[in-house]
Amino acid sequence: MTEACPLCASPRTRIRYPLSGWNIARCDTCGFEFHDGFKGGGGDDGTFGADYYTRIQEKAFEQQFGDYTLDPSAAVYARWLDRIAAHGGKGRLLDVGSALGTFLKIAESRGFAPEGVEISKFASDFSREKRGLTVFNGDLEQYAGKDGSFDTVTFWDSIEHVTHPLQNLKTARRLLRPGGVLLLTTDNFDCLVADVARFMYHATLGRVRYGMERVFIAPNRSYFSEATMRALLIQCGFRVRELAKMEYPIDKIRTNVAERVILGAFYGAALVLNRQAQITVLATAE
Repeated sequence: MTEACPLCASPRTRIRYPLSGWNIARCDTCGFEFHDGFKGGGGDDGTFGADYYTRIQEKAFEQQFGDYTLDPSAAVYARWLDRIAAHGGKGRLLDVGSALGTFLKIAESRGFAPEGVEISKFASDFSREKRGLTVFNGDLEQYAGKDGSFDTVTFWDSIEHVTHPLQNLKTARRLLRPGGVLLLTTDNFDCLVADVARFMYHATLGRVRYGMERVFIAPNRSYFSEATMRALLIQCGFRVRELAKMEYPIDKIRTNVAERVILGAFYGAALVLNRQAQITVLATAE
């Protein structure tokens, strides 16, 4: 028996894609896809321990241990910080899933007063000890922030990993002042590469799972589309102001040569078709 939907609480859910070690379920009421039976990302004893940063996702974080301004995402962070400021969000900023603190440092350099929430003790310790940042180690639900005390809350590639995305975004809304800014980036599963993965799975009656397991990864609780993300934000009291699609920087993905060539071709086709694999949403607290 599958879980009730994490977004709309409907019991009308079913396993859509049985994979090797985890199952993806779909809600027949709202269309949300999620990791059924998700046990949580975990801190140092789970998914996001030191091994995650130094081995499993080494390509994604290799620049951030040294000169973080050379990280491929630095320019993206700076661009969206300008958009946050344009919407009146400059001031106190809370980054949920702050990892090694790169975004927080860039925000600090641009005049924001940043703090972080990070489930990994390894990453939160690094941010405090090496970057001089204020970072709470734990889940956002455990963070004792005052209502309306932040001008901006951000989720950079983190909302898909939390066990309870609805509750996290409701907490974010509580922490924001009226008119405050929410910015989040997450994987978009209404995209070209996800379409191909699904097609391969269905065409082979589930025997070819490679594409699904590379795209619909096990550490994700949520597999959002633009539609389900918009619905979730409205449910939590936000108004979407901007939405942009993009691709995750290819230099931050561990691939072999053949995969890199194929992924580059997908990136080009997805750009033409407006079917990129990530969405960034800027919303305001109503």
